[in-house]
Amino acid sequence: MLSWTTSRPIPGGWGGASATSGHLDTATAAMEVADTIHDKFGSSPDLVVAFGSFHHAAAFTDAMNSLRRTLQPGCLIATTADSILGDDVELDGVSGLSAVAMRLPGVEITPWRSTPSDPLPLSNPDALPQRLGIRDQSKCMIMLADPFTTPTHRTLDVLSDLPDLEQSIPMVGGLSSGGSRPGINRLVIDDTFQTSGSVGVTLSGPLECDTIVSQGCRPVGKPMLVTGVKDQHVITELGGLAALEQLKRTAQSLPKHERDLLQNGLLIGLVVDERRDHFGRGDFLVRSVLGVNQAEGFLSIGAVIRPGQTIQFQIRDAQAAHDDLQLLLDGQQLSGDPLAGLLVTCNGRGKSLFGSEGHDITMARRRLNNMPTAGFFAAGEFGPIGNRSYLHGHTAVLTLLRPGQQA
Repeated sequence: MLSWTTSRPIPGGWGGASATSGHLDTATAAMEVADTIHDKFGSSPDLVVAFGSFHHAAAFTDAMNSLRRTLQPGCLIATTADSILGDDVELDGVSGLSAVAMRLPGVEITPWRSTPSDPLPLSNPDALPQRLGIRDQSKCMIMLADPFTTPTHRTLDVLSDLPDLEQSIPMVGGLSSGGSRPGINRLVIDDTFQTSGSVGVTLSGPLECDTIVSQGCRPVGKPMLVTGVKDQHVITELGGLAALEQLKRTAQSLPKHERDLLQNGLLIGLVVDERRDHFGRGDFLVRSVLGVNQAEGFLSIGAVIRPGQTIQFQIRDAQAAHDDLQLLLDGQQLSGDPLAGLLVTCNGRGKSLFGSEGHDITMARRRLNNMPTAGFFAAGEFGPIGNRSYLHGHTAVLTLLRPGQQA
């Protein structure tokens, strides 16, 4: 049995609190989390976000009802996952339940949901703002989605291009994990429980929402222009030479340990903003190379590619992932302490990458004054790069909420 908690009151009625339990019994775990938050924070938070490991899937409905009875939140959103994250702890492959509660004075919280029988109207974007509660003062959207029944890429594309908005709204969250087939994952929005589709909340008003998207990579070699494309996903030429030839030249220029990393997991970074003169960490959308055609010298990647786009090969290892997150957290330390954080990460970044548990959540909380935090290992992470939100893999997406200015 394990339980941790943090609480952060902020002047003006703002505040956050989180708790985590590792108890095997679902009812006991839910009681521990709810009672601990209540004792530290009181009742009636505006928003509760909760995550339960798959050990709790069978009784997840009862667990969330227990949180709602004790805390009486204005809104609750939750999902099941393969593993969960809490305050300085990573419960990887074992029983875990975590939640973060927030008081957000003046913030409008709009809950929404979709199912296969009642999907989001993606073919009619003009109808989405009303369905999702989106307006010019919307600061972020949190979405939790079943990977088997949600058109994730299309949803993120359409939401990044909504008309009549002054700026795009970042979409954060991730895909439920742990379920190996449709109908197994659990999603919750308030008193509604479902096993397909998606649930979400739109946060609007005096709120600051900053998102760190740590893809854990660093560029190697030099940026190159895509000069040949086939079937949208296949790079035939880079800088006028066969793509595979450019890869070989890049590998030959690297020290042996970086060359080994490139061979064991080939990644390509697509430049997001071509107007920049120089490119570094944070300027790329990183995607895997899915196949290499040795005969023709082509590279197939997991993204739509176009001629004229700038790319650069990337490598990922524990040190690169550590340094990338540290660098991104540097900028956040210049702002005030967050009232709460949500961490959605890939289980490929856990112990298998860093050699020990809790790397990402421990670093984030240590650097940001032990903010209340909850999170989970997702089957895919949502987060913005530039002015668009994407589905990521092997990425840590940390969302930080702070009080904003009243309009």
